Amino acid sequence: MKRLRYIPLYIILLVSASSCSDYLEKAPGVDVTEDTIFSSKLQLETFVAGTYYWGLLSDLPMWDARDKCDCFSGAATDECEAANTWYWAQGWNTGSLTASNNRDTRWTTHWKAIRRTNTIIDLIDNAPFDDPNYKKQVRGEAKFLRAYNYWQLFIKYGGVPILRHRFDLDDNFYVPRGTIDEVVKFMVQDCDDAYTDLPSASEYPSNLRGRASKAAALALKSRILLYAASPTFNTATPYMDFGGNNALICYGNKDDKRWEAAAEASRLAIQEAINSGFSLIKDKGVDKNYQYVWETPDNSEIILAEKSKEAMGPWHFPWGPRIPNTGASGFGPGSSLTYNFLKKYETKNGTQQTWDDNGGNDLMAKLKELDPRFAQSVAYQGQKWDNNDLLVLDFTSKDPNDPNDKDGRNNCIGGALVHKPVPYSVSSKQSVVPNGIILRLGELYLNYAEALNECHSTPPTEAYDAVDEIRTRSGMPPFPRNLSQAEFRERIRNERSIELAFEGHRLWDIRRWEIAEQEGVMQGNMYGIKIYKIAGVSDEYTYKPYVFEVRSFKTRMYRHPFPQSEMDKLYLIQNPGYE
Repeated sequence: MKRLRYIPLYIILLVSASSCSDYLEKAPGVDVTEDTIFSSKLQLETFVAGTYYWGLLSDLPMWDARDKCDCFSGAATDECEAANTWYWAQGWNTGSLTASNNRDTRWTTHWKAIRRTNTIIDLIDNAPFDDPNYKKQVRGEAKFLRAYNYWQLFIKYGGVPILRHRFDLDDNFYVPRGTIDEVVKFMVQDCDDAYTDLPSASEYPSNLRGRASKAAALALKSRILLYAASPTFNTATPYMDFGGNNALICYGNKDDKRWEAAAEASRLAIQEAINSGFSLIKDKGVDKNYQYVWETPDNSEIILAEKSKEAMGPWHFPWGPRIPNTGASGFGPGSSLTYNFLKKYETKNGTQQTWDDNGGNDLMAKLKELDPRFAQSVAYQGQKWDNNDLLVLDFTSKDPNDPNDKDGRNNCIGGALVHKPVPYSVSSKQSVVPNGIILRLGELYLNYAEALNECHSTPPTEAYDAVDEIRTRSGMPPFPRNLSQAEFRERIRNERSIELAFEGHRLWDIRRWEIAEQEGVMQGNMYGIKIYKIAGVSDEYTYKPYVFEVRSFKTRMYRHPFPQSEMDKLYLIQNPGYE
């Protein structure tokens, strides 16, 4: 009888006795065996559920056995600012990533999930019960989850060790890093295999969004190939010269066929999603469609979501850190929208808003002119935080000329608070089940448009059509049809920033485009706005931009450093700049 093998690679020999997954996480030497796990569908289904728990994490900070992240990844970018200085994102904002503190709170979790998926893949065919369709599905789920965790490692570290099987005790645990080419091919093959084995989403019970499907496999493949084709990987000149090890951080050549592969993968993913019954939300009105996508669980646009928690109230993760402590029952102080990101929102007619960096007396007028997605994502001056809260948010600064004026900023550094993804129904009276979006149809249209533009000298009609699907459902006009490739690139990047804002994409998009060092992105001055009352006027305010933080991004941070505990084992090559 074989015991469940625990891969000692990357510090996962030890499993916490307080783990909140299930009895399957007992340490080696006790009563859990591979024979037990695979003895019946019921036993295996429990193990599969645990594998999803460890292997499918969204950007929501859950603060549990899998992850000790206390804020959203957008706080490490120009999207927003998490006010508390001890939050995870500050290590990014101060340029202080090191091997001893690499800010990857999920390093061990990724490898633990991969070990579990390899156990399933290696043993499922010989499980003693007779249900070939179920075995095929479970193998597909394991392949998908392995690819998803490798994708998360890939975007952080570049080339990482490739583990195709679980370890035996006499195996060599010290596996060297794979190249970028090898890791991408490995992930793509897992997605292809998963697509073959997984059922269509339409074959699952209605609205089951917590398990991988054929559409999820192709959507993940679309994302993987988009990243692989992007400037930081698809280049002969990496962000830092790594000598003979360049293949660990980039391909070593630029090939537009990688963009073609990404475009075709995205086209097929969209086709599969639509054939499986997924669709963009378009029937709630342009002022509600977007909010419905991120606020309503299991809607027709969500292909896959993290489903690891019961209903959570405002005093618990993931909602608590994002809810302001201004009577809205959270332990915030929330995440402030930066003025840098505010300026990315176009007006409703598709033009750039005319903000005055010296300030102005027309804040509310300007905010009301913005893309409808702004008001569906951000809580700004004069709004209520949630459906039950009677408090009207007041972010006005104290008038220095009025000693009786009160400061209502309440740690709202930016001048507005990011509301997405906290549902408006979360309040002191109601808890809500977290619905961390992993994959959704809207992303696929943006992937398709970006990739098509990059593999043509001028943007083709299909690229315009794809992005216009996203814009028109929120009441935004189509892109002008006479853009150059460079102009379309800038427009689609901005569109992606707005549509996917606060969903955990921005940090990784910035790094794959290698724009982190541009002023005001992850480097240099970060601006908020101070808001002042106008005497005798109740519905308008003065705004004044100001610098709340000067951030530092070091070039080496386009890849994470491997943890020092792994480097001490003397078998890995550290990423450049961290030696």
